Amino acid sequence: MWSAGQTGSMLQLQDKSRLRQAWTEFWKHPASGGQCLRGAPDIGQALNAHWSSFAASLPADGHVLDLGCGAGAAASALVAARSGLRVTGVDFAMLPPAPAANIALLQDTPMETLPFADASFDAAISQFGFEYGRAHKIARQMARVLKPGARFSFIVHHAGGTVVAANRAGLNLMRSVQGPEMQALVLSGSALGVEQKLRDLARLHPADNLLEPLLRKLPERTRGSAAARKQAWLALNEALSPGRAILEALDVCSVAVDEIEGWLGPLRQLFAVTSVSELRKADGGLIAWCIEGTQTRTPA
Repeated sequence: MWSAGQTGSMLQLQDKSRLRQAWTEFWKHPASGGQCLRGAPDIGQALNAHWSSFAASLPADGHVLDLGCGAGAAASALVAARSGLRVTGVDFAMLPPAPAANIALLQDTPMETLPFADASFDAAISQFGFEYGRAHKIARQMARVLKPGARFSFIVHHAGGTVVAANRAGLNLMRSVQGPEMQALVLSGSALGVEQKLRDLARLHPADNLLEPLLRKLPERTRGSAAARKQAWLALNEALSPGRAILEALDVCSVAVDEIEGWLGPLRQLFAVTSVSELRKADGGLIAWCIEGTQTRTPA
């Protein structure tokens, strides 16, 4: 059973600088927002509808805090729905420029140590961000910087959702590509064996775009000298490392049905959690948890 604070302790097992660098590299690319939702390209409509509805409930000129903001996808949806809102996002990675004039993205800023005055914000949001941090510390910071009566709305990775399922499949593929069988084939110079292994994986993962460039390059590099083969293996692992770090973090941080009550503990200590629901696509497919609440207390 999930216990309060477990997410943060699990992520401490990873190299934090490695994970930060992975997210920094991720957000450098314009298509990163879509990659976040790999395997579920049709969920954007549901997410935008959610943020449009939440924006309508806020003061017209409200100041909103976006936790784990990334490139500002949720912030963009908010201000598209209500142009008078101002959004300040924070993320521990290095980020691209903000997508709109009324959006500020603060990079290198952990959610656990918010650099804002008390009662600075009218609301808080998070889209696949809050669950990556230390819930107790973030909740205390939220309670400090939100105004009395301020609302929050979080979209959180659901362990049974389509986003997590697609990304978990991608993680399993990476583990196969970087596994001992592939390593042995590459280092032994078995180009035909490498090609066959990649084609077998392609049949199991027909929609994944990882394998096509590997099929073009890796068998050929396996035909080189022993030193060249070793270098090829090291280069492969270096190239896949950032993406794998992100997928491993997502796998750890997604919240299952039997874990949700424990996961909510830190928020319930300081906020009135008013709604816990499942966000779904138009066809009923499960996307994420939707957690909403209101600021009612301040941290001791």
